Amino acid sequence: MPNNAEVFEQLNLWKETAIKLFDNSTDSVSITDRNQIISALNTIGTSTASNHMFMPSGGGLDLIGARPSFEKGLVELSLDGTAKIVNPESLTFHPIGDDPQWWYYRLNTTAFPHSGVYKGNSFEDDDELRFLGEELLEVEQGNYKERFYWDENHLGHDENGREIPLPDTARIVIRANNGGDYVIFPKFSAYNHNPRTYDARHNKMNGDTFEQYIKNIVQELIMKD
Repeated sequence: MPNNAEVFEQLNLWKETAIKLFDNSTDSVSITDRNQIISALNTIGTSTASNHMFMPSGGGLDLIGARPSFEKGLVELSLDGTAKIVNPESLTFHPIGDDPQWWYYRLNTTAFPHSGVYKGNSFEDDDELRFLGEELLEVEQGNYKERFYWDENHLGHDENGREIPLPDTARIVIRANNGGDYVIFPKFSAYNHNPRTYDARHNKMNGDTFEQYIKNIVQELIMKD
């Protein structure tokens, strides 16, 4: 567990990173240009100020960075070793109050077409599970197959019955094709340390409603002081 001095230093770094990212502004800022979104996410992910990104399906992972996906117009997030492809709509900075532990970013994403690998609409009617997306084996760019090939560690058998090995380029990719919204808080924030926030509550509220929800928490804390 970090001590109070380490938490204080981390939150100050979080504040400094955010202010520099948006030209010394402490006002709410929203960007929609994909290249700017990628640049901002890389700044957040590579900063020494540790972060935690909350998923629209529940749970969360640390953001490491972002890059353009080979799928035109999409963005690939790097999350603790997980590659997730999303369709960003906007990235908004919300500096709530004076305490930077409540300063957060919201990444809104929209739906995009299925890969066509899996047939049927599994989880499509579930308000949370549908945001899990498609978990696929990317054999190489543009070549997706079912996840089970990764678990089998080969691509089936050739005409002689020999296993077809996975190429070095093979990896697991999640295509978050049903959209959904993400929020990024400091890793050492009260929001991240509350296990109940893993319920994807942010994705059950629109941006304005969630912002007000956080403002209400901050106001309650101020009144207690």
